[in-house]
Amino acid sequence: MAALVLAVMLVGCAPKPAGQATSAWDVSAAQREGELVVYMNSDGHEDVTDGFQRRFPKIKVRLVTLTSVKIRERLIAETQAGKPVADVAWSSTMDIQVKLINDGYAQTYRSPEAKGLPTWAVWRDQGFGVTAEPIVFAYNKKLLNEAEVPRSHAALLAALRADPDRWRGKIAMYDPERSGLGFMYMSGDLQVYPDAQAMYDALAGSEPGLFVVGSSMLNSLTDQHVMVFGLTQTFAEWWARRRNPDLGYVVPSDYQLLISRVAFITRSAPHPKAARLFLDYLMSDEGQRRLAQSGLPPIRSVGGATALGLGARPIRIGPALLANFDQGRRTELLDTWRAALKQ
Repeated sequence: MAALVLAVMLVGCAPKPAGQATSAWDVSAAQREGELVVYMNSDGHEDVTDGFQRRFPKIKVRLVTLTSVKIRERLIAETQAGKPVADVAWSSTMDIQVKLINDGYAQTYRSPEAKGLPTWAVWRDQGFGVTAEPIVFAYNKKLLNEAEVPRSHAALLAALRADPDRWRGKIAMYDPERSGLGFMYMSGDLQVYPDAQAMYDALAGSEPGLFVVGSSMLNSLTDQHVMVFGLTQTFAEWWARRRNPDLGYVVPSDYQLLISRVAFITRSAPHPKAARLFLDYLMSDEGQRRLAQSGLPPIRSVGGATALGLGARPIRIGPALLANFDQGRRTELLDTWRAALKQ
């Protein structure tokens, strides 16, 4: 009993990190755990993880980069086998994250930092969206005249209809059948754009290059395709800065799907307190600044909610995304897509 009282007293004396609302108890426990494993589906988070490591040097961070589908498969397999799993799963494929949460692979954490997020970005105190990223059109400045670049979804549909030969074999996109992102983008477009089905039919008829990996898709712009349909602004900016300065992008003027990278603490996290500390860091003022430095649009500005543009259509984190896993709906959408590809 005396040892327990002493431990409580020591934690009560432990300083909370400045600018972060994590409890002193969780901070001390996280530092004793000393390790954090994060499964994520993209690179480019150096500023964020470096910032966390500088703030909490006693915690060793290990990042494992996987596709969103592989994150799901690995997390399920490791949990069912009783093997060590990641502490945090962090991915831009929102529907897969929601499915994992709904199926019981996440644990609840009433984060004191979550109050700074918009309501659409938090679900069941388990899934937390920490970025706000528009989906854009990307293009190769050397291969496509700027005047030809469609500036909206409506303009893209009109261009495909007016001159199909011009675009045949020239557009790259995520494969809705094999890519989690590709299916999520298609599903999102169909929910917010009345002419989305006609647009996807026209895209299918243009004999597009279909990809699962975003880097392969963008590499194809150098010699094969002139335009990418459906890419986060974040990835486009990072690619232009690091890989190909000839890459340009357009934020569609009629509407922009807005995705958020969703993070959650896994149900069997070996280091749950370190996971809490990392989630709170991502949502804190410093974490949001670090995300911005990494080229990831933060979900809020420091001290307040992010002001979204008039055309922003945020994809809400929650049960509506589970419709993407309804086999009847999925089969119907993909059958329509396959039929358009064959025409």
